[in-house]
Amino acid sequence: MKIKFDWGTGIVIFIAIFLLANAVVIYLSFQQKNDLVVKEYYPQGLEYQRQIDRFARANALSSPIMISTNAESLVVKYPSDFKSKDLHGEVVFFRPSDENADFTENIRFDTTMMQYFLLNKFINGKYVAKFFWTMDGKEYAHESTFRINK
Repeated sequence: MKIKFDWGTGIVIFIAIFLLANAVVIYLSFQQKNDLVVKEYYPQGLEYQRQIDRFARANALSSPIMISTNAESLVVKYPSDFKSKDLHGEVVFFRPSDENADFTENIRFDTTMMQYFLLNKFINGKYVAKFFWTMDGKEYAHESTFRINK
C-alpha cells in the first residue's frame, strides 16, 4: 500500500512531530533539579537587619577572612583579632548548584590563625563559604566565594 503524500498527510505528520517534541520538552523539564537556596524565606527576611549588623562588625575587623587552596587542602586564614578571644562559630560551605554538596564545620584555627579543610570533601565548582561566629558576646558574619578545581 502506497501512502499518498498531500497537504492533509503533511499536516498530520507536522502535528504528530509537534506533539512528540512537546512531550519530550515536558519530560525533560520534570527531570531538572530545582534546589531552593533557603526553604523558608519569610523568617530570614525578618532577621535581615541583624544580618547586616553582623556583616558590618566583621568588615570592621583588622583584616578579612582569606581563603586559598593548595595541592591537598582549602586554607582559611583568620584575622589576628581572633587571637585569645572567646570565639565560637561555624563555617557553612554552600554550593549553589547542588544542595547535596553543602556541609558545615566548626571554626577551629591553629596558632598561625589557619584552618585547613581537605579538598576531597569538595566537588569541582563554585562554593560560598558563610562564616558565622560569636566573639566577646557579639555576633559576626562573613561570606567568601571561591572555586574548587581539582
